[in-house]
Amino acid sequence: MNQSDARVATVSYRLGRVDFDAHPVVFPTAAALLLIFVAAVAAWPGRALLLFDRLQSGIASNFAWLYIASMTGFLVFAVYLCFSRHGNIRLGPDDSRPEFPRATWFAMLFSAGMGIGMLFFGVAEPMWHYLAPPAGEAGTLDAAREAMGITLFHWCLHPWALYALVALALAYFGYRKNLPLSFRSAFYPLIGDRIHGPIGNFIDVLAVLATLFGLATSLGLGAKQVNAGLNYVFGLPQGVGVQIVLIAVITTMAVASLVSGLDVGIRRLSEFNMVIAGGLLIFLFVAGPTIFLLDSLVANVGTYFQQLPRNSFRTGGYDNQSNTAWLSAWTVFYWGWWISWSPFVGMFIARISKGRTIREFILGVLLVPSAVAAIWMTGFGGAALHQEIYDRVSNTPTVAEKYEPNEYVVQTLDDATGLPLTADEQWLVGPNARNIATPIGVLLHATDEGFETKSGIPVEYDRGVLVQADDGVPIRPTDEDRLVGAYASETKELTLGGYLTEPVLSDDATKRRDTTATALFVMLDAYPFSAVTALLGTLSVILFFVTSSDSASMVADIIASGGKEDPALGTRLFWGILEGVLAAVLLVAGGLKALQTGSIVIGLPFCVLIIIMCFGLLKSLQAEPSAAR
Repeated sequence: MNQSDARVATVSYRLGRVDFDAHPVVFPTAAALLLIFVAAVAAWPGRALLLFDRLQSGIASNFAWLYIASMTGFLVFAVYLCFSRHGNIRLGPDDSRPEFPRATWFAMLFSAGMGIGMLFFGVAEPMWHYLAPPAGEAGTLDAAREAMGITLFHWCLHPWALYALVALALAYFGYRKNLPLSFRSAFYPLIGDRIHGPIGNFIDVLAVLATLFGLATSLGLGAKQVNAGLNYVFGLPQGVGVQIVLIAVITTMAVASLVSGLDVGIRRLSEFNMVIAGGLLIFLFVAGPTIFLLDSLVANVGTYFQQLPRNSFRTGGYDNQSNTAWLSAWTVFYWGWWISWSPFVGMFIARISKGRTIREFILGVLLVPSAVAAIWMTGFGGAALHQEIYDRVSNTPTVAEKYEPNEYVVQTLDDATGLPLTADEQWLVGPNARNIATPIGVLLHATDEGFETKSGIPVEYDRGVLVQADDGVPIRPTDEDRLVGAYASETKELTLGGYLTEPVLSDDATKRRDTTATALFVMLDAYPFSAVTALLGTLSVILFFVTSSDSASMVADIIASGGKEDPALGTRLFWGILEGVLAAVLLVAGGLKALQTGSIVIGLPFCVLIIIMCFGLLKSLQAEPSAAR
C-alpha cells in the first residue's frame, strides 16, 4: 500500500488483481452510510416511507422560499459571470484548450444531464399540467398553453444555470487552481486548508450520497420505462422481477462502458444516443402535426419567457391551498431534485470541460441544453397534447379497471371513504400504502376512529400508509386481511389523457399499471411505425440509462478517491455495481419513493452549500488579473 500526496489524501491498494483508489475517510464513510440506508429501507419500508414523507412535507412547507429564491439567484449569478470581465478566464492554464470538440461536448453533457428524465416526463408532464393545471380550467387550449410554459420552466434555464455554476466552480478550482477535483475544493477561498480536514470530508461524503441517491432513482424510473417499452414491443411482462433483471443487465453494460473510459465508452454512447433521440424527435415533427408543433414551439418559448419572472419568484405565499400543494409537488420538488443532482452533473460537466473559457462554458451549458429541452418538450409534449385535444386514441385497446377485485365483486365506491365497496357491502377494499408503495388490497371495516381489518386490527391512514392505530407502525396484513387476485375489467379505447387518469390494469389484471412510465409509448402508438419507434424509444432510454450510470459512477469515483481524475479499475467497479444494487434493492422494498424523497432531503443542505460556494467562487475570480485570457 502506498499513499499519495497528503493534501489529496488518496490511498491506493490492491485486492487480488484489482487496484483501488480511495480517500481514507470519504470512501468508507459514504459506502457504510449507503449500505445502512439500503438495509434499513429494505427491513422497514413502511416506516421509511412515513419518515421521508414527513421530511419532504416539512421541507416543502418551510423551505420552498429558499429553493425558489436560490434557483433564481443561481441563474442571475451565472448570467453575470458570463458577461463580466471574468468571462475570458480559462478553466485551466491560460494556454489550455478543450479536450473534446463542441459537438461531442454538447452530446456528453446532455446525455449525462437530464436525458433519461426528459424521455420519462416529456409526454407525461405536459399532459398532467393540462389535465390538472395549477390555476384555471383543465382540458382547455389555455391549459395546454400554460402546461407547456410550466414544463419549459422546469427543464430549461434554471436547472442548467445551477449545473453550470457547480461545474464551473469544480473545474475552476480543479484545473486552474490545481486543487483536488472534488466538491470540497470549491470552498478553499473561504476556509483555506481546512478543506482537507473534517469539514471537507463531510462535504464530499454528502456529495457522494447525493450522487448515488439521485442516480438510483433515475435507474428505477429508467427500468420502469424500459420494461414498459419492451412490454409494448415484445409483450414482456411488467413487474418488479423483470425490472430487477433489466437493472442488472443495463448496469453490466454501464460498468463495461465505465471500464472502457471516458473517451471511448461514455463519449461514443452519448453520440450514438443523440442520433437515436434526435431521430425520434424529427419523426414526431414529420409524422405528427408538423404545423401545430412548429407554431407551438414559437408560442411555447414566448409563453415560457412571459411566465419566467412570475414563476421564478412564485412561492405560494398568496396562493390557495390547492395551488400551494401543486407548487410543492412540482416546482419545489424539481428544484430540490436538481440541487441533489448537482454534484453528479456538475462534476461530470467539469470533468469534460477543461480548457474552455468561462464565457464559452456558461453559454454552452446554459443555452444549448435549454434550447434542446424546449424543442424536445414541444415535440413530445406538443404531440401528446395535440393527440389529446383532438381525441386521437391509440391503436391498441386498453384494459381498464372497474374496481371489481376477484370474488368480492365491487359495484360501487363507498360515499364516506371513497374506497371500493364489495357487492355484499360488507368490506371496504383499501390499499396499504396508497400512492406510495405497491397497493395491496386490505379488507376493512370503517369505524368511528378509522378502520378495522378483517382480522380485527384497528388501523388508520397516516400520509397514505395504512398503520396500526395504537402505535403508528405500518401494518403487515395477514393472509386473512389480504385481497389478492385478478380484477374484473373491461376493454375500451382511451385517449392518452384517459390512459393517465383511468385505472389501467396489467396484462394479467392483478394490479394497476404505472401509466406515467408508459405514456411515451401510448403516444407513439397513435402514429405510424409504432413498433419501430417504441423500440427506438426503449433503446434510447437504455442508452441514457447507461450513460447516466457510468457518468455518476465516474463522479463518485473521483470524489471518493480524493479528487483523482482517473481512479483505478476497482474503484470504478465498486461504485458502478453498488448503484445497480441500490436501485434493485429499493425497487424490491418498494422504496423508490423513499429514495426520491431522500435525494430531495439531501438537496436542502446542498442548497446552502452551493450558495456559500458561489461566494467563494466570486472571491477567487475577483483576485484574478483583469487581463486574463
